Amino acid sequence: MFNRIETVIPGCVILKPRVFSDLRGRLVKIHHEELFREMGLETEFREEYYSVSKKGVLRGLHFQLPPHDHVKCVTCLQGSLFDVVVDLRKHSPTYRQHVTVQLDDVECAMLYIPPGLAHGFYTLSESAIFLNRTTTVYNADADTGIRWDSCGVDWPDPDPILSDKDREMITLDEFESPFDQVMP
Repeated sequence: MFNRIETVIPGCVILKPRVFSDLRGRLVKIHHEELFREMGLETEFREEYYSVSKKGVLRGLHFQLPPHDHVKCVTCLQGSLFDVVVDLRKHSPTYRQHVTVQLDDVECAMLYIPPGLAHGFYTLSESAIFLNRTTTVYNADADTGIRWDSCGVDWPDPDPILSDKDREMITLDEFESPFDQVMP
């Protein structure tokens, strides 16, 4: 049902679901508790939301601080995204490294992101619908991030559309990481 593809960042995996298509359209299963559990993945998502972004929008790089940090499972329901995670876990072999993945409504891949990783995306298509599921509920006091252009990521656009919040984030070099644990 899901093809699991490991990334270089421990615990961060790409999940490719089986896509059922016919003349009516398609069906894509994005969660199956038993199969997630068998793959060693978290199954208890406590909050789910989506955003709609136009071409050129960059959102990120976001995360929540402990004890409100969480697993994320993200996908693109419509359009195409350049998705990025940065490892902020001090004891990880990939500390301060990043992974990029294209998420779109053709492959229907999902990215499973463990706690301690910053996450962001850039909209490649005219518009895109991004779905985010998390294992904790959003906490405004724990919500933070690092600057999108401070991690060595080769973004598709050097001058994206940003929120004021994302424009004013601190750099990766300025960030004092509270994340220690690396999930298997």
